[in-house]
Amino acid sequence: MTTQTRDPQFANYINDIADSIKWPDASFTISPWEAVVGVVVALYEGFATPDRVMLRHALNGIAF
Repeated sequence: MTTQTRDPQFANYINDIADSIKWPDASFTISPWEAVVGVVVALYEGFATPDRVMLRHALNGIAF
């Protein structure tokens, strides 16, 4: 940890957790086809529901 901690055991515990975090396997990535299907489903749900919040979330997902 880069900050001072009064409890060294807690700092060691947090360091162990931070060191154990790893990037996921490449098998967890989605293909472009899956991304397109997700966008289409999100837009359909956004336009099909009377609540425009779903559409806003769908458009934010496309921008992301």
